[in-house]
Amino acid sequence: MFARGTRISSCLMHTVTLGSRSLLAKSSITRVSGRIWRTLEALQLKKSFSETVDETRRPSVFDPSKQSAFLNLTGGNLSEEKRGRKAVEIANSIAKLNMTSNEKLSSEDVVWIDEKICLVGIGLRTNYDGFTKALYSGIFNSKRVAAVRDIFDRSISHATLSSCIKVVSDDIVVVLDSVQNPLKRRLVNLYFETEKFHFSLERHDLDFTEFLHEAGLRVVPVSTESEVVAFRREDVPVQQSTNHVLMVAPTAFAPNVYTAEDNFFMDSARSQDVADLQQKALCEYASLYNLVTAKDAAGLRVHLFTHEPYHDTPDAVYPNNWFSTHTDLEVGECTLVLYPMKAPNRRKERRPEFLHRLFMFRRYTNVFDLTRHEEALEPRFLEGTGSLVLDRVNRVAYCCLSERTDLTLARTWARVMGYSLEPFTAWDASGRPIYHTNVMMSIGTRVAVICSSSIQDKEERRRVCTRLMDSHEVVDISLSQVNSFCGNVLEVENFYGKPVMLMSSTAYHAFDSKQLELLQKHQHDLLHVDISTIERVGGGGVRCSIGELF
Repeated sequence: MFARGTRISSCLMHTVTLGSRSLLAKSSITRVSGRIWRTLEALQLKKSFSETVDETRRPSVFDPSKQSAFLNLTGGNLSEEKRGRKAVEIANSIAKLNMTSNEKLSSEDVVWIDEKICLVGIGLRTNYDGFTKALYSGIFNSKRVAAVRDIFDRSISHATLSSCIKVVSDDIVVVLDSVQNPLKRRLVNLYFETEKFHFSLERHDLDFTEFLHEAGLRVVPVSTESEVVAFRREDVPVQQSTNHVLMVAPTAFAPNVYTAEDNFFMDSARSQDVADLQQKALCEYASLYNLVTAKDAAGLRVHLFTHEPYHDTPDAVYPNNWFSTHTDLEVGECTLVLYPMKAPNRRKERRPEFLHRLFMFRRYTNVFDLTRHEEALEPRFLEGTGSLVLDRVNRVAYCCLSERTDLTLARTWARVMGYSLEPFTAWDASGRPIYHTNVMMSIGTRVAVICSSSIQDKEERRRVCTRLMDSHEVVDISLSQVNSFCGNVLEVENFYGKPVMLMSSTAYHAFDSKQLELLQKHQHDLLHVDISTIERVGGGGVRCSIGELF
């Protein structure tokens, strides 16, 4: 299920590439974690391998200017030239169609994406009669053709589809904000080619924005028609937040004695009946899931998993710790990172079906595997976006050192990923080390949350806060607000491509009015839900409950 050319990297800097020529013995791949190797083997993902022998050189794959040659990836533009040729071909074919006076079809209503999908606007310049004639003439050269119907808007200023949407890279489209308005939205009828020049209606009356998401396209909203026309590939922003996430419902939720050793946000709840505890957790989680998936709230695309008691993964509800994902715009090539976990039963959260789903996207051409450090003579740990709070736009990783966050591994991660590292130490109100960075800090596109008073070293505090304020407006929270999970909030990209901040109701009600006003200034909305049982027993909030897929 790996894409051809997928690289597997394991610290320190050993890179393995899935290719199609030479096959090395399994013993020569020992740098890849044995656990991960077994998972790949179980998934029948073992292919041909070749190794990068120069460990001292950062692989050129992490050159931010480099685009992958294997897949249609975020920021990639492998089909730009082909799209241009197809636009000319389709326009010429339209001119040759013998249209009647009742048939209308404008070439400016045709947006060809690739051989899989072509969009055709139907509205002021193109009608269904003209579309149908062209469809069965086979001029669109795509397996699926989407009739994008302008029923409610009919504005002269954006009368054609190409004035509302522009393909700027292989899976990124710029969309005019107003056409996503529910009162002016477009509806899609999707046709599938059953045999040459024969099409069947596959789906009908699908919301256009929802269709774009389902097609795997990132939606970048802009305000005016001139911005649609002028937008270039170079203008595509690096994503700080995403609309695509992985979540694990707490179907086998329980207190974790291993993580309770240094997670002082947990209440062990040993006196509570496990079945009752799980029922409360699932009730809260259902509300969280509804909030994040509802189109009028966050509208996220969620890959939802469950776990069973035999998995022995009581903390599986917190998937953000064992993996992270990164686009090629961010680090040079679409990358999946696997992290070493301190608690033995948390390592079991990297289940084969999770990895299979990630690989099935055929997106991550580079896998950076740090998990072998769990089994070293002197184990080191780095627990994903719990340990590393990332400013993806500016490529800065903030890192609160603890037993779960090793400085050497963090430095290696930053070197490989092309990030600047800002390490520090932080302490809770009782003078105990804070175990994860993301309980006292969160970074959005334009606003950040931090508990500066938890960083006791004055020089460290000055350095971290100065760096953060260079790029963000900062909401400084207190140690008591940290205990209310105000640092454990997450910016996501909503259904319409706008930033919204997710948090628990515990956190929302702990922010003061000025802090909420500042957060709201930079967010389309602030969304909260009560997950107090999950917070109290598991020791993590909303941010911990969401694994971002970039």
